[in-house]
Amino acid sequence: MSDEQQIIDDYAERAGRHLTGPARERVKAELVDHLSDAAEAGELAEALSRLGTPEEAAAAFAEIDSTPPARVDVRFVAVLIDNLPLVGVTIALLVQGLARTVGQGGGFSLAFPPFVYVKVGGVCVSTAPQGCGIAAYDAAGLLYTLGVPLALAWSIVGLGLLEAWTGTTPGKRAMKLRVVTEAGLRVRPVAGIVRRLSLLLGPFAWLDWAPVVWGDRRRVLDHLVATKVVNAQVTTFPRGKRGG
Repeated sequence: MSDEQQIIDDYAERAGRHLTGPARERVKAELVDHLSDAAEAGELAEALSRLGTPEEAAAAFAEIDSTPPARVDVRFVAVLIDNLPLVGVTIALLVQGLARTVGQGGGFSLAFPPFVYVKVGGVCVSTAPQGCGIAAYDAAGLLYTLGVPLALAWSIVGLGLLEAWTGTTPGKRAMKLRVVTEAGLRVRPVAGIVRRLSLLLGPFAWLDWAPVVWGDRRRVLDHLVATKVVNAQVTTFPRGKRGG
């Protein structure tokens, strides 16, 4: 392999690391073709200078920075699929609450996502006053101390890392969506996790979707970490736009 070809392959590989899914291989192939043509013309150095860093080249060739975010209704379906463990825990809490109401009398409260509380010794901190009271019931308390944290770990950490590694999640894959940065690049692990932290607020997590009210398709935390959810099939690479 010639030195120029090694430079081309290394550059394309580094650019591909900033992308996920089919876009990665397509961009790598486009870059190799473009740089190979430049090398044949004796202009490899000039072409690399125009492209900039591999990250800048990945963003330019991906051409997703101007792609609008996906429709909110499609995103809601993906959210429901992705958070099935949390939905399951909520349903279990509902059944527990109904059984307790029938057997012992009294009422119960329920929300989705469930209220989160942390109890250390005699001190309890919750996103809602009634959250701490739930610990008094052994069955519901077990769901809260095990079920809710495990479900939240999946919804926040598990799905966040999946988005960083693959650009998508089970729900987004089913709905043909993926997550990218505003520049169209892969999401970093920290950003993937941070954009899901609103789930720790219990039902107040829905405030994260407040921008939907005025027609914004991006959540509050999407704006905070500079990400957006787009349709997975939007990646196109028209010829004739890569030249000098």
